[in-house]
Amino acid sequence: MLSAPILLVCEYDACEELEPAGGWQLPDAQAQQRVQQFTNPAARTRFALSRLLLARATDQLLESAFSWQLASQAGGQPLLRSLGGQVNLSISHTQGLVALAMAPAEQAIGVDVEAWARPLRLQKLLTACMSQEDARWCQAQPAPEKAFIRHWTLKEAYLKALGRGIAADLPGLSFSVGDQGIQLRRTPYADRFVWVFAQPPVLSEHCLSLAWANTVPADAVWQQELADQALQLPGCTVRLLRLR
Repeated sequence: MLSAPILLVCEYDACEELEPAGGWQLPDAQAQQRVQQFTNPAARTRFALSRLLLARATDQLLESAFSWQLASQAGGQPLLRSLGGQVNLSISHTQGLVALAMAPAEQAIGVDVEAWARPLRLQKLLTACMSQEDARWCQAQPAPEKAFIRHWTLKEAYLKALGRGIAADLPGLSFSVGDQGIQLRRTPYADRFVWVFAQPPVLSEHCLSLAWANTVPADAVWQQELADQALQLPGCTVRLLRLR
């Protein structure tokens, strides 16, 4: 059984054609049916890679004696369920990148990724999505767009872990981001968890944000390690990080 959170990050060249000539062949019938519904090739590739990455992670990182089934929690968060228990999941993808986070059943996990170069209507987004103090912080940074993306992906990761969508109270959610780390400054959502937030600097083209919650305090950091060849996908580079 999974004892601590794991993150898999799959990088690929979005300009290259990864889809096989005969189309994507996914490991379960439901995913296969869904991938065929995508009309946008880029979105189809992102979905296919996310399901292939999940299949590799299930085979290589979870107890093989159990048959794991993809399901959803009440809030919509994905999970894997078997007779041996439950593993919580969070999946995020954008052009050129797919991220999959996994955590034990008693812990909450959320991941979000975004390209640093994504075009933004910054002033409109700051007004709609940020508290006044967070908006001022973003505007005071040398690269306000990147500062906004750091905050935005933290919000997304946190809300995913809670099982809430982006229709949530975004301005009411505030983070302190600085040299001393990332702290949840204010939230309208009370819970029993102790939260740990991180933005591991393992990617050059994308911002990666993680929200992890446990029921007891834990002094842990995300550490990258060598990913087994069995986790790799054709045309991609898969990185493995563990919370230790």
